[in-house]
Amino acid sequence: MKRFVLLNRHVLAVMENEWAQLIRNRVVVYTTVIPTFLLVALAVSVVVLSSVVDLSHEAINKTAGGLLQTVPGIEDVFLQGADRLRASLLSPFLVLFQIIPLVVPITIASYSIVGEKQQRSLEPLLATPIKTWELLLAKALSAALPGVLSTWWGFAVFLAVARIFTSDTVYNKLLLSPTWIFAIVLLAPLFTLLAVGLGIIISSRVKDPNSAQQLGSLLILPVIGLLVAQISGAVRLSTPFVLSIAFGVALLDAILLIVAVRLFRREEILTGWH
Repeated sequence: MKRFVLLNRHVLAVMENEWAQLIRNRVVVYTTVIPTFLLVALAVSVVVLSSVVDLSHEAINKTAGGLLQTVPGIEDVFLQGADRLRASLLSPFLVLFQIIPLVVPITIASYSIVGEKQQRSLEPLLATPIKTWELLLAKALSAALPGVLSTWWGFAVFLAVARIFTSDTVYNKLLLSPTWIFAIVLLAPLFTLLAVGLGIIISSRVKDPNSAQQLGSLLILPVIGLLVAQISGAVRLSTPFVLSIAFGVALLDAILLIVAVRLFRREEILTGWH
């Protein structure tokens, strides 16, 4: 009986080829690296600058009193002094870090099919005995892994700096709260799969990588809306709220991946993309 192996030699070979092409394409590298670098730099800057906050107790209460209602992870923790304002300044990064697993994979996934078609490197691959699910799995993992690792790497840098410049209360009760951990460890990979599925679908149907990236970038809009809702106090981020979002995104991921497989018709790509 033939044993089924998910990561077989076909999948690994395509992943190796994908990453080799990715490294050679400077535009894709810059598009994936720069947003992550800028967001991490912004987060680190806010952490460092918040460490020098020295306002009066009355000014802090006036400035951060309303914002504290939107800070996840400190519902049962009493913050005093400048910690109240620092928690309010750092809380939006819970949502902002979710942009990385959307931007990085959507760029790679959008290029992985339509970009290769333009370079005439996709047709020889489609003409091989590789199965459609093997090809799409390899391309999905090639785009998803950099997105997940970039998010976790950025958050690790953020935590390392925060360990130095924030108090134990803010660090342990806010940044290491279950709400933040679930958002980074669980929600970020699910957002990555969402971006990959959408990127594969779009790049399978369009003929220009720029068009694919522009359409895929619309995926960021709901995250921006969530950020605005958090800052305005319309939405209170908590562990149950993050888990409910994760459940909904997981269902959407499954649907998108099924649709991606059904829309990917290798015969049409071989004969119709000219």
